Amino acid sequence: MMMMRALSLTVTFVGVLALTPVAPQAGQTPARPAPQQPGLTFRATANFVEVDAIVTDANGVPVADLSASDFEVSEDGRPQTLTVCSFVHIPIVRPDPPLFRNRIVEPDVVTNEKAFDGRVFMIVLDGHHVSTLRSAAVRSQAETFVDRYMGENDIATVVQIGNPSAGQEFTSNRRLLKAAISRFTGTALRSITATLNADAVRRNDEAAANLDPGPPRDTDAPVREFMARESLDSLRRLSEYMVALGGRRKALLFFSEGIGVDLMPQIQLVSGDQGLPPQPNIAELRNVQRAMVSAATRANVSIYTIDPRGLTSGMESTTLIGMTPAQPQAGGGLRDYSNPAIAVDAQNEERRMKESLREYAEQTGGLAMVDKNDMDAAFQRIVEDNSSYYVLGYQSPDPRHDGHFHRVSVRVKRPGLQVRTRTGYYAPTGAAARTEKTPDPVVRMLQAPAAIGGLGMRATASVVKGLLLKNAVVVTIEFNGKDLALKPEGQLLTNTIAVEYVAIDMKGTIQANAREDAQIRLEPKYHATFPQQGVRYVHEFELAPGRYQLRIAAQESLGGRRGSVFFDLDVPNLAGASPGMSDVLITSSHAHLTATGKSSPGFGSLLPTPPVTSRTFTPAETLTVLAAFYDKVEPRHSVDLRATVSSDTGVQVFRRDETRPSTDLDSAKGGYRWPVTLPLASFSPGRYVLTIEARSWLGDAPAVKKEVEFRVR
Repeated sequence: MMMMRALSLTVTFVGVLALTPVAPQAGQTPARPAPQQPGLTFRATANFVEVDAIVTDANGVPVADLSASDFEVSEDGRPQTLTVCSFVHIPIVRPDPPLFRNRIVEPDVVTNEKAFDGRVFMIVLDGHHVSTLRSAAVRSQAETFVDRYMGENDIATVVQIGNPSAGQEFTSNRRLLKAAISRFTGTALRSITATLNADAVRRNDEAAANLDPGPPRDTDAPVREFMARESLDSLRRLSEYMVALGGRRKALLFFSEGIGVDLMPQIQLVSGDQGLPPQPNIAELRNVQRAMVSAATRANVSIYTIDPRGLTSGMESTTLIGMTPAQPQAGGGLRDYSNPAIAVDAQNEERRMKESLREYAEQTGGLAMVDKNDMDAAFQRIVEDNSSYYVLGYQSPDPRHDGHFHRVSVRVKRPGLQVRTRTGYYAPTGAAARTEKTPDPVVRMLQAPAAIGGLGMRATASVVKGLLLKNAVVVTIEFNGKDLALKPEGQLLTNTIAVEYVAIDMKGTIQANAREDAQIRLEPKYHATFPQQGVRYVHEFELAPGRYQLRIAAQESLGGRRGSVFFDLDVPNLAGASPGMSDVLITSSHAHLTATGKSSPGFGSLLPTPPVTSRTFTPAETLTVLAAFYDKVEPRHSVDLRATVSSDTGVQVFRRDETRPSTDLDSAKGGYRWPVTLPLASFSPGRYVLTIEARSWLGDAPAVKKEVEFRVR
């Protein structure tokens, strides 16, 4: 998991929002409708216990009308008083592509104005315990889950154990999730049985030379133990990362063949007195495993283990063992290292691996997809488990942080109903219970696993070529005026918004970070429209080529409302692109109606008005779209530029073409910046797709293009 490291640098400066449009009346705090189900929340109380309960009738249909008084919850036999009881019902939102094609246009704007109403999935690919030969099966199964079973309202992360930088932070973008899955390759060691057998063959040869080689050993034991510890620690860290995220059941899909290290020394995997000697770190591995389960139960993370081997007899792995030691010959000096029960040993080892997967699922309230070939049924079960359930919460009566297991019982008083939930949780140890105190809620939101609503905002980030090898990122944020309270100061209405952003790479390292305390100062004559127009913030910073997640968090000072948005950012190498193209910036002739506190001094200043985050416009507006193109100068050639707009049915309603010489597109000089004016007066209400593309006359390089979906109301 590319969990963001603690913020180590915050650059603070103050900017004054020179607002000319309007605001609500002083002290006005508009009411918002209550969500249909609880949103994501962040809990800091160490003794708060959150469990989910799936309640169904005799036909297996979820029951949705229960209240806290219908539940009886006890911890270690003592009744508990629920402080949280919410029914979560999550519909599956399917992709809605334009009618003229079968894939969506990836949104270029993120928002938290709508409360999160989806499922939370963690897709963990255990590279340490998946055979290279089964890598394709894991990729296929994981991609199938993303394609067929994730809704557009769900978020997921991809974690690759053994190759953390190849993963993907939480996102709803299926393309990014599948790209991370496609980078997976299993690197599991050969089995303990095969390793012992290979060592026995070697020692058999030494015995033939009248040497005394001793019993065979698992020569890969140190690496095997490291991999087992790393896999378990990765699950623990991921669960600890999710512990503060409440209000949702969290499903961890663990693609693994299981851990074959025998954690029960009294049950040996290898028969006879020439078997595997006791592992020196068995006790430590058992503690690591317990810590993983403890973290998962505290975080209300349900582990669904998925074995890519499917239904097996246990004999399949014997074909990979290879040559067995030679049998003793009459009168010869060979010692017998052969294992007449080698197939049994292989079966025992595979059994232990499967048992580990079943154990993780059982102890965390998940499900083990072991010895199953029908992954569709298994994936459907995961979705059902995480679509309709109750979130129950209470303060634990036991404040001790002793790591002991606490049994939780959940019953319903209404007869004829069935309840499925986990059986309990492990209390944190003293060290785990001590959480780092982060007094700044803005920083806390930046460190959270997912974005949070409250202070409504929309944001977009556009990448253009910067100086030298770095690119410039133009960030536009628009805050919802209905969420901003104002107070009178003389003739002005004022507030302050603390805004901070952080860009983290796929290793979890912070590559850009800044903070601004933006002062809102409004003249009273502009009160009327500020709730609808809000306020805008535009900022530029630089990033080297790579994959990032841009996290933006803000808090307004008067009402204390705060919120955050996360943006997946792909920064290409525009200096070496041939041809290359920036992202598209869009502004509207009505952009001046939204107060802008800070404008971009660079690329975005070429627009007649600041960039906007809205993608819904009226026929009275005229859009200006801006993109930059880059190409090699030599040999000299031409590049065709084209801007089109297609309706939802695929009818082209706008087109503009231009041909430029390669000298105009010189990457070293910043490329060619092409603004296109787009009047909407003739556009009927509906959905449209704007496409900007470039095609070079040099060679047969494919066209580069960007697409933006917008609507006219």
